[in-house]
Amino acid sequence: MAALDTKGKAKKTLGTVDYVESSEFAQGILPTKKDVIQNMLYLLHPKRAGQAQRSKEDAAQLLAELLQEHWLFCNLYTIATHSIKNHILKVYEEFSKLYQSRKRRKNELFTQKADDFNRSSEQLFDIFCTDTVTREKLEQYSGVKMTDTEWKFLEDQRSERKMYFEDFMDKKQMETLERRRKVQSLEHFRKIAEEEKEICKRKGMASSRDEQPDEVSDRNKDDSCLERSKGVADFSHKAKRKRLSSGWITGTGTATSTSYGEAVPHECQHLRMSIRKVRPGFYETFDKYENC
Repeated sequence: MAALDTKGKAKKTLGTVDYVESSEFAQGILPTKKDVIQNMLYLLHPKRAGQAQRSKEDAAQLLAELLQEHWLFCNLYTIATHSIKNHILKVYEEFSKLYQSRKRRKNELFTQKADDFNRSSEQLFDIFCTDTVTREKLEQYSGVKMTDTEWKFLEDQRSERKMYFEDFMDKKQMETLERRRKVQSLEHFRKIAEEEKEICKRKGMASSRDEQPDEVSDRNKDDSCLERSKGVADFSHKAKRKRLSSGWITGTGTATSTSYGEAVPHECQHLRMSIRKVRPGFYETFDKYENC
């Protein structure tokens, strides 16, 4: 759906804002959401991707690595590469859904959503590592700590975006292989830091469990006593119910025995063996008289 302008660049217009493909980021500043989308347009363009084309996943992976390098040139530590990739895919998917909306759905609500997205696209595509423990480990492993100037630069890029990182051009001259090696080593150090953090967390949980063995033992004892008492109660209830079922209920609601003398009144004993059973000869006599 991308249209090409006179310079042969892909362009997509959302509302009143044009998103034109770009192959790099502006130097000396941190990329915005719009910069990320425009770089995705470049990576996904058929003429840029080659005959094999390129999936969104592959494009997002390449862009995540470029973003990570860009931030590291400014001595700013980022989240993990796979997290950056997922963030890119989420933003680009939101843009694609709005751009591909049908004309009949482009009502007032759509216009409002498009305007909100365009305004947010001018903001920083923030991938800074906010986890203090992980960031300190990365600073320790790389041997370079963030200075006050770099913290101020980050805050500026999140708000007014007036500052410019002066040393960016000099650092940009580093060899590509060296830059990638630095990123890969940081990813390795990040995994180590996360593993150490997880180990400390497990040790804390284990120590908390060890501090309360008596409480757990007492709780188990209480549970076992409760089960035993419950079993006794169930047994007595079943026995009581069995005893009641063996008798029959009189008009007053009291359980009585089903013995011959007490169960069947005297005047009915020539017809019934019990309150529930009729004498066998009764039906034979009844059939005989009925057939007469």
